Amino acid sequence: MFSYRGRRIYDGLSLKLNDGAVYGLLGRNGAGKTTLMRLMAGLLKCTGGRISVNGMTPFERRTEFLDEVCFVPESFNAPDMPVVKFADSYGVFYSHYDSGALRGYLEAFDVNPGDSFRKLSAGQKKKALIAFALSLNTRLLLLDEPGNGLDIPSRLCLRRMLAGHRRPDRTIVLSTHQVREVDEITDHVTVIDSGRLLLNASLEEIAARVHFTRTGTPETGALYSERTAAGAVNIMPGAVSRTEPPELWAEDKAHHFISDQAAETESYRSGSGVDLEVLFNACISGGRKVLEYLRSDILREKEVRDE
Repeated sequence: MFSYRGRRIYDGLSLKLNDGAVYGLLGRNGAGKTTLMRLMAGLLKCTGGRISVNGMTPFERRTEFLDEVCFVPESFNAPDMPVVKFADSYGVFYSHYDSGALRGYLEAFDVNPGDSFRKLSAGQKKKALIAFALSLNTRLLLLDEPGNGLDIPSRLCLRRMLAGHRRPDRTIVLSTHQVREVDEITDHVTVIDSGRLLLNASLEEIAARVHFTRTGTPETGALYSERTAAGAVNIMPGAVSRTEPPELWAEDKAHHFISDQAAETESYRSGSGVDLEVLFNACISGGRKVLEYLRSDILREKEVRDE
């Protein structure tokens, strides 16, 4: 539970994030994504209930907690010092900081490590801070709207970096309302709207229950249909069988990257078979059939596993 200036943002939100996963935290502007991330980072305190990250209460800001969590806000003020000096000065407070990796990330982002933050554009500042965050190798990495302010080549570079940053003991949460920015690197999706949790599931779980089709007109029996310039995209009940085993889907997706600018605007079906943008639109536009269908099966299966 969390309230801000008398306005209740969250009331009874229950959410669990797993190690080794990359979450796309999706929601409209004002849905509460940033508030949730700040709660997880210990920058805000719950007004009711409990939140635990790596077995610790975030707002207590214990040294062990701070060593394993990094939060990159959408906007920030950077000190007037060279990027590399800033990173080396603050990196010493993190036990897994890798200065060599930092320089590699900066080079990939085309940011000069010797440049002062004062001389950098807003986009370059953001790339420098993201590079620093990745070099800390924390167990939990929170990125709030990481693609905002980045040009298309930089966004593609960020996707490659995040795919390479995945580890079984790390969790990455990417907050965005621009779903196409994260649909190639996430393996879990969390959708919130007006402080309510609408969906929290892995793409594997979703793909095992629904499939997406593209037709000239909306399909009969669709849980949700969305008209596009090229026809209709439909969310249909039931899975489509695949030749490769499910455990390879995330790996396929993590290594698939859009390589040209034109592809940024094209409709893209991820390796899991889940069209995140269409799923997101279905969740927030009142597509109750999709949510009820997914929730009933996914929750039932999770209850069985937890018994």
